[in-house]
Amino acid sequence: MSRPLVLFAAALFVLAGLAPVAVMAARVTPEDLARLADASSLTLLGRTAVYGLLVASLALILGLPFGFLTARTDMPFASVMRPLGVVPLFLPPMMLAMVWTAVAEIRGGAAAVFVSTLSTFPLVAVFAGRAFERVDGRLEEAARLAGGTRALLAASLPLVLPPALCGACLAFVFTINDFSVPDYVSWLGLPKFSVYADSIYATWRIDSSPGRAVAMALPLVAMTMAMLLPALALRRRGALASIVGDFRAPARIELGAARWPAFLFCATLLSLGAIVPIGRLLWEAGGGPRGWSTTELTAAFSMALERSRGDVRNSLVGALATATVCVALGLVIGHALERSRRGRWFEPIVLVPLAVPAVLFGIGIIVLWNRDWSAALYDSDWLVVLLLSGRFVVFAILVAAGAVASLDPRLEEAATLAGVGPATRIVRIVGPALRSSLAGAFVLVFVLALRELDATLLVPAANHTAMFRIFNQVHFGRDAFVAALALLLVFLIVLPGLLWSLFARKRLELLP
Repeated sequence: MSRPLVLFAAALFVLAGLAPVAVMAARVTPEDLARLADASSLTLLGRTAVYGLLVASLALILGLPFGFLTARTDMPFASVMRPLGVVPLFLPPMMLAMVWTAVAEIRGGAAAVFVSTLSTFPLVAVFAGRAFERVDGRLEEAARLAGGTRALLAASLPLVLPPALCGACLAFVFTINDFSVPDYVSWLGLPKFSVYADSIYATWRIDSSPGRAVAMALPLVAMTMAMLLPALALRRRGALASIVGDFRAPARIELGAARWPAFLFCATLLSLGAIVPIGRLLWEAGGGPRGWSTTELTAAFSMALERSRGDVRNSLVGALATATVCVALGLVIGHALERSRRGRWFEPIVLVPLAVPAVLFGIGIIVLWNRDWSAALYDSDWLVVLLLSGRFVVFAILVAAGAVASLDPRLEEAATLAGVGPATRIVRIVGPALRSSLAGAFVLVFVLALRELDATLLVPAANHTAMFRIFNQVHFGRDAFVAALALLLVFLIVLPGLLWSLFARKRLELLP
């Protein structure tokens, strides 16, 4: 890899991902830190930790069997349910909160746990399903002969558990750093459910003190890193757990009489996480309690397009630009991390933008770029791309690094000996070989950027997006317009994966 190219990519990563964090950390004073010992702060920290651990545990309990059943068994419609199982992860969590607080009329902490579990169990399912496919078939055959299906599962579990726990760690991180769900379920009325991310937002809104906001977030950052670092280690440990040169793909496990109960379990999760929310939004967009009709539905979509055409366009263009930038940076930095002898020592640095709460990252963007010399950038759409790229490039880096690890380095060595330059090697050798993974990284970043709210909530340039319009409008009343706009956003979110499924022959690798 060309050193100037790597240094250029690293400089862009520092500018987009690390500079907002560094400028915020420099504003902390001893007086700000002294407030961390307040009883209220400790109570809030404990509540946030319990909230995250509960959601991560439930995501593991639900996601592990879902991943196993859809990836390795003869359960009816398993091949259809497996890709559909990712949809709840793609839906903005606030949309799930909008639906389930109306359908089930739950509030407070119970609603937050329920919604966050539905939103994050696919993380565990994807990691677990992939890991179950990587268990050598000969190992399973030997275990089956020794003790039947129970022994087979016992032999596979040590190989599958690390990736599944990695997914649970990410579920914890996503949950404790999410602002929108606790805010929405609390806004509806008692019982109030405050978490650390909500407190950071409130602190900035009240006194606009960067130092106090950073100090307030430090325990949350520490808690997040305490989960991200084990997740990184677990990802590496489980990535290619049992694959060797003569690897034999495992056979599908026959469930017998348990086939339809297994189908019911998976169908219930899909219904709760995707079918019911989308169906409810369709019902509301079509008239809801006034009486559903296609005329009302068409009128609602027309109104959504008329009022929010600019917001939808800004969201789409911004997400596409962010995904393009992140994949390019991710390929260069991920390749350098994996091929370098000391690359693993730099991986924790890559995690920093993800470890910082999204609300705080947005505040860092404000503090860094809201200056006279950068006024043109601060008011432009490019600031949104910079913000989202800094926030989500970590996923592209990890996906690319994991894919490079499975690529035979002798291909690049042969090209080097033949006189092929580093840029050409990346474009013509590494890139095509990692096509599926890079496409997965593009889709993942695109989806995360399109549904992002927390990091963009306080940045004026990012307030002209579809997600912000939904957040702003829903607090003034639920109507057909909000439901139709939410459905338009859902369509844009699932479209890239749908197009890939229709026209590509390889499976999309969505997670690192």
